[in-house]
Amino acid sequence: MPLSEKRTATAVSRRSLLGGTLAGLGAGILSVSCGGEPTSAGSAPAKTASFPEKLVFWPEGGETNASFKAWVARIADFEKAYPKTKVEMTDTPDRDAKLVTVVAAGTPPDVSVFDRYTIFGASQTKLFMDMGPMAKTAGIKGEDHQPWCWDEVWREGKLWGMPYSTDTRMIYVNAEHLKKAGIPATAPKTLDDFDKIARQLNVGVPGTIQRLGFVPWGSWNNWRLYGWGWTFGGDWYDPKANQVSMDKAQNIAALEWEVARAGELGGFASVEAFRKSQQSNVPMDMFKAGFLSTIINSNSQLSGMFAKKDMDWIVWPIPPAAGVARSHTWSGGYATVLPAGVKAPEAAFMLAKYLSDDAFQLVQSQTGGGRLPTIKKVAADPYWNSVDGRVKQFIEQLPNSHIRPPIVQIPILNAQLDGPDGAETLALQGKGSAKELLAQASQRVNAAIKEGRAS
Repeated sequence: MPLSEKRTATAVSRRSLLGGTLAGLGAGILSVSCGGEPTSAGSAPAKTASFPEKLVFWPEGGETNASFKAWVARIADFEKAYPKTKVEMTDTPDRDAKLVTVVAAGTPPDVSVFDRYTIFGASQTKLFMDMGPMAKTAGIKGEDHQPWCWDEVWREGKLWGMPYSTDTRMIYVNAEHLKKAGIPATAPKTLDDFDKIARQLNVGVPGTIQRLGFVPWGSWNNWRLYGWGWTFGGDWYDPKANQVSMDKAQNIAALEWEVARAGELGGFASVEAFRKSQQSNVPMDMFKAGFLSTIINSNSQLSGMFAKKDMDWIVWPIPPAAGVARSHTWSGGYATVLPAGVKAPEAAFMLAKYLSDDAFQLVQSQTGGGRLPTIKKVAADPYWNSVDGRVKQFIEQLPNSHIRPPIVQIPILNAQLDGPDGAETLALQGKGSAKELLAQASQRVNAAIKEGRAS
């Protein structure tokens, strides 16, 4: 094994950790995690005769990963159910790139994880097996998951991955700044209301900025122009026509709004100069240090925020623009996949199922910060009534979420949207109107779709 790879502990030590992990959990999780594999209606047991002595699993990180304890717990359950098979969990740097190499060489791991929004593009290079027939036999149904999440893995009648984690995005707010400005902590109902609050929280004037209430563009938030388009009632892709819709009127309005806010703050360059003047120019660090009053980010930041004991903070949903009925957010996440060429696909599928099912997702929810479930039943579990209310607010946003377009050309779309030469960046720099820049970007991506290019 290359020195760059880190292999986790043996099955014996995994079980020891499992005992420590579950000791502090409630009876509800014990009933699903330690009582063997819960079966779905219509599920069928795997053929144990086809199970090898060892299966190899490539996770998304090592022991510090938010899903690690859930992997350990469910691997122990799997090995209990199939005692002749041991699972080797190997943290593999540059996992996705290395997966391409080992699949081509005919030596893939049996199960790997993969960033869900890139799965469809990778599937078109024949990197994965279609799990659809096995999932149907096992009783796995798309309607059990958040619909937008399933759309990323179920494409053209084939199942390329089984989702196991996701997130949502909200506005983190410095509550102390609100109090000092005499602003109620009540979440704003409209984007205009939020705009007014952000203006009140600014301290200083362009050129001598001391604190910013909010900066809307992508590099300051885990949000991107995607999010503002949905907030204004737009969308980015027409699946029936298989074309992007970047220059839709609502998306143009969203970018024009960003440009207007940049102007109020003294311009894009002035705001970026303020950031560069900070000891840390990471926006989340600026928020924690008090130089930024509000910021949009995912629930992945909750652990770090809870660790900052000296800060009073709350979270708000992103309020909709005028004429839009509800709040919107968007989500990413991971799924388990079967690399093409696995030698024991039935066994590999069963392991992938253990590492993504409701039992896994409930353990993950209770032991790992920064992960939300994709399965609706787990999101509705009573456990969420016992957590900090700010955590539950992220869970409550799941039905309002979206995904980035699941197309092969997603790298091109990302670059054309808000890359260094993307429509958002150029508009903020005054190098064209939102309308013309988004129209040009849309034409470029649609040309790539027509030509079948992924880069």
